[in-house]
Amino acid sequence: MSRLQELNEARTAATHVIARIDNAIASLDSASSWGFFDLLGGGVFSSFIKREKIKDANSDIRGLSASLQVLNKELEDVHMHLPQEISNTMTDTMFDIWFDNIFTDVRVQGEIKESLRKLKDFRMSVIEIIAQLDAEIRALT
Repeated sequence: MSRLQELNEARTAATHVIARIDNAIASLDSASSWGFFDLLGGGVFSSFIKREKIKDANSDIRGLSASLQVLNKELEDVHMHLPQEISNTMTDTMFDIWFDNIFTDVRVQGEIKESLRKLKDFRMSVIEIIAQLDAEIRALT
């Protein structure tokens, strides 16, 4: 397979990863909004909705893992590597919904914000890889 074809495949895989990251960010942004409402005393309903949004984000992150495996394989073909991994630390659904209290709400909101920051940082890393791939593709065409 030609170098140009390998680079194009890696770029395609990277754009799929960006789309997955964007979905996870959107889910976490929504969870964060509901979390803020929950902090203001939203009660069980807002905790439940927030947890549904976190569940959506976790699903997006699991889907992202599959996309990252494809991207890693394609990057190995062109001798490039991803700089970091994404961690998933959002738990405590039962405590957050059934034992709804300000302490749990504040901690969960902090976890959401930290996960958002990590996803956005990771997104920038993938964008940098796409830029490197694009530069090599331009050099070959």
